[in-house]
Amino acid sequence: MAMKTKASILVVDDEELIRDLVCLMLSKLKYRTVSARNASEALTCLANGYCIDLVLTDINMPNIDGWELALRINALKPCVPIVALTGESPNVILPRLKGSGIRHALFKPFKIDALGKALSSIL
Repeated sequence: MAMKTKASILVVDDEELIRDLVCLMLSKLKYRTVSARNASEALTCLANGYCIDLVLTDINMPNIDGWELALRINALKPCVPIVALTGESPNVILPRLKGSGIRHALFKPFKIDALGKALSSIL
């Protein structure tokens, strides 16, 4: 019996290799993916009616960073949960989560098991 595909996840990261690796991990976990190179592309996807169940976003991106993207997503689609992907220290990121609209942070590098566990707890 074939496993059913799970939710659709928008992956936002300005680094192509990271974006592609995260999308590969998600497909192995049976999630559908949409990818965006930056916050502007992500906002366009959401505004154009893509059915997105969760957003995974890098925090450090040029122009519009992950914090600002989270605020804009919450204004546009408040029901869509957001998970931060970051290489920064938990001491820097975790205090900023409250009130940011970001529900969870995954610290790079992370393994597929950690990604799957985080997503299943949110979705």
